Amino acid sequence: MSWILSLILALSLGLRVGLLQIAPPELFGDEVDVGYQARSLLQTGRDLYGQILPTYIHSLAEWRAPLLMYATVPTIAALGNSVWGVRLPEVIFGTLGSLILFLLVYHISRSYTLSLFCSLVLAVTPWHIYYSRAAYEVVFMLDLVMLGTLLFLKRRFALCPLPFALSMYTYSTAVLFVPLWFVTLIFLTRVRPKLISLLLFSLLLVPLIFNIISGPARGRFGGLSIFANPEIFKNLNLLQAEDGRLWHNKLETYASAVVANYLRPFSTDFLFIRGDPDYRQSMQIVGELLPISFPFVLIGLWYLASRKQWLWLTWLFLAPLPAALTSDGGYHATRLFLMLPPLAVATGAGVVLVTRKLPRVLNILFLVFFISYFVYLAHYYVAHYAKSSWRWWNVGFQQAMTELARLAPNYSRVFINNTYEPSLIRFLFWTSYSPAKFHRQFTLDQPQVNIVPNYDGFSLDGKYFFGNFNKSNWMESLLPNSLYVISQRDNVAGDWDWRRTPPDNIQVLFTSTNAYNQPILYLVARK
Repeated sequence: MSWILSLILALSLGLRVGLLQIAPPELFGDEVDVGYQARSLLQTGRDLYGQILPTYIHSLAEWRAPLLMYATVPTIAALGNSVWGVRLPEVIFGTLGSLILFLLVYHISRSYTLSLFCSLVLAVTPWHIYYSRAAYEVVFMLDLVMLGTLLFLKRRFALCPLPFALSMYTYSTAVLFVPLWFVTLIFLTRVRPKLISLLLFSLLLVPLIFNIISGPARGRFGGLSIFANPEIFKNLNLLQAEDGRLWHNKLETYASAVVANYLRPFSTDFLFIRGDPDYRQSMQIVGELLPISFPFVLIGLWYLASRKQWLWLTWLFLAPLPAALTSDGGYHATRLFLMLPPLAVATGAGVVLVTRKLPRVLNILFLVFFISYFVYLAHYYVAHYAKSSWRWWNVGFQQAMTELARLAPNYSRVFINNTYEPSLIRFLFWTSYSPAKFHRQFTLDQPQVNIVPNYDGFSLDGKYFFGNFNKSNWMESLLPNSLYVISQRDNVAGDWDWRRTPPDNIQVLFTSTNAYNQPILYLVARK
């Protein structure tokens, strides 16, 4: 059986590492932030805002859980500021997920066959592959939760607090799920961990609790919370205005919203048909699971219930709860990522049950899987999605900022468009700007009116300006000996292609393009 598991892990690695620089097509903003924070931690021991060895990371736009940034430090050190440097940790964590699930299922079931099929299901599930190919924290979080569960069930109480606690430093959904899951494990197994384990778990959470109380972690949830959603409050006011407060109140309104959020992830549309409506988080031609797995999930859930496998069923019941408390959590694949292990186990159990009753089904199943997966999904992902998703993955910045790094020494000032997408973090990462120098130079990223004539923005190092022009005839205000990064969308009229016919007074030095050869960003200077 070990050679089969090795093949599954090899397949898992291949599906996650193959053509990694092509699909997804470029590092999006959160990934770039992970990479530069890792570079800053490596070189200075501080995050972007100068906090030394932080337990919560201060990014430009928000506060983030820190563990993925620390885990990315070795690959950034080895591979530099690159796609591989940022994404390789998730590839590794994603591959290890199949191994950890195998060990967890085998410990519970003592069935090699079931464990192998569950491991295989996780290895080939689009949801897990998709997130393992980009710098999403949830893949690391899931490994730690599964590992903590395995150690708990093996009664390694001196060890299990570490992965459980660390998972809460990866992504916010673990902050609610892990305590609930830990209590559930105690209840289901009737095992009482030693006091030292509980003390260790509590001690590891002290920095997180401090960040929740002091604001950073609490502030992030506050911005996402369904209870802070202005649309819900607006609708409540409209309903109350029509027939009073008797039938419509806050308790009823928010309870309905939470229940709806909780039930949406179990829909066939989310799981098997379309998936997350965000194009960066799903291809939207298939659900988060393979459509072929639909009957096996149902059969597997029946099998788990009939065998009183309450651990997996309870896990599936608890997993959507954190997401249900957020505004769009009912279809947010990132916040629902903890649903994957029980769904993979249900699918694996369904496959095992069916193939035992109908052995010939296995051959047909593998044939259908091969055709639908490698002929259709893999082809679409590489040949079509990698092109059509360019806007969601912020394509164009890597080309533009790499060229900017080469040209900038020739100019006294550089002006970078900051309205198409926030450009500072992309500039820092792709130009390999010194984190130590950034800590000394950076003051604020709020735009100042007319920081130079006819340009609103903020400055770094007195040379780099991030913002945009504040007048329509901006071409007349270009300064001599200055380099400008401008956006096709924000600064160029209509579909005018400056590569072919630039304005008379402008020299186009470089143009970044998408896969359809459409211009995105121009590097220009005054003639």
